[in-house]
Amino acid sequence: MSASVKAVPEASIGSRKALDLFSLKDRRIAILGGQGLLGQICVETVLELNGIPLSIDIKSGADYECDILEEKALHWIANRYQFHGVVNCVVGNQRATDLPLANLSEDLRAGFDAAAQAHEAFYSPLLHSRGCFLNLGSDLSVKAPDPKRYAPLYKPASYSAVKHAIIGLTRYYALLWAPDIRVNCLCPGSIDQGQAVPACALARLAQPHEMKGALAWLLSDASSYVTGAVINVDGGSTI
Repeated sequence: MSASVKAVPEASIGSRKALDLFSLKDRRIAILGGQGLLGQICVETVLELNGIPLSIDIKSGADYECDILEEKALHWIANRYQFHGVVNCVVGNQRATDLPLANLSEDLRAGFDAAAQAHEAFYSPLLHSRGCFLNLGSDLSVKAPDPKRYAPLYKPASYSAVKHAIIGLTRYYALLWAPDIRVNCLCPGSIDQGQAVPACALARLAQPHEMKGALAWLLSDASSYVTGAVINVDGGSTI
């Protein structure tokens, strides 16, 4: 007597298909620092998922050109449209210097203060849409910069402080805004711009498109049960 095979009914586990969860159709996403490398990757990702990216940057070419440290300007933009998501790419972009504490106060204000103000500025529209806020840190958000890599210069202490602080800010707001708004942090490794390959398990630099999968997941309903998370996409540099 042959054993009977029980058929698995369609959609027996969930009513939404996996690929549909990644759609950003008609969702407006603000991208702070949208003219930088990571910002441009975010813009492309949102467009490819049928969303509406709004690039905000002090650099020319952005949809809105402003300094995000100008709190009133950021609040004005936040309240001009209905936003379903925000990506903060403006976190600790300080260059190497000959003094570890060079420009400490200025860098902390430009990095940490700007990130905190961005959270507050977009709270109301994200609350209305039950949207998400995504911070972009780096692998240096979870480890210290190797002094040997930058010698005889230093990555300033402010860089490390801001990169680490963005994780604390992410977790703080994830709990403060729960359950209405999700807040996560993506930490990319080094993206190929012709620089030397850093020490990492995959022994190569990331290609820009390799950030898109994680961005798509964290900005869409595919990650609807994820908040307060720190996601490393760094080729294993932080193992």
